[in-house]
Amino acid sequence: MDKTKCILITAFVTIVVFCHSGDALRCYTCEQSPVVCRTNVTCTPEEDVCLQIRFLNLRTYSCWKSSRCTRKEVADEFNADSFRFLCCYRDFCNGGPSFLAASTATFSISAVTVLWMVYQ
Repeated sequence: MDKTKCILITAFVTIVVFCHSGDALRCYTCEQSPVVCRTNVTCTPEEDVCLQIRFLNLRTYSCWKSSRCTRKEVADEFNADSFRFLCCYRDFCNGGPSFLAASTATFSISAVTVLWMVYQ
């Protein structure tokens, strides 16, 4: 298979995996939870990402706007200075302790695939 076909196939798979059908996004929503959140909600049309914030032993889960997925915006909203946060675009993607590992793995596999195709 030539490079162009590989790139097109990879782009198509990436778009299919990371895009949703246009239905309202569903996210987990819990405030400062010490355990994995199982409460969920349908986000408003303006809220287009799911958010997970980690403070030491607590996590907050909610719907959020992608334009506000910056460290400053999150810090201002939650009045926090020491935290980690993640924004994601698929239903229930902000839940569970494996969220970081899954996001990192997906990115790593995509990056290796593109690099492999470029240098073949």
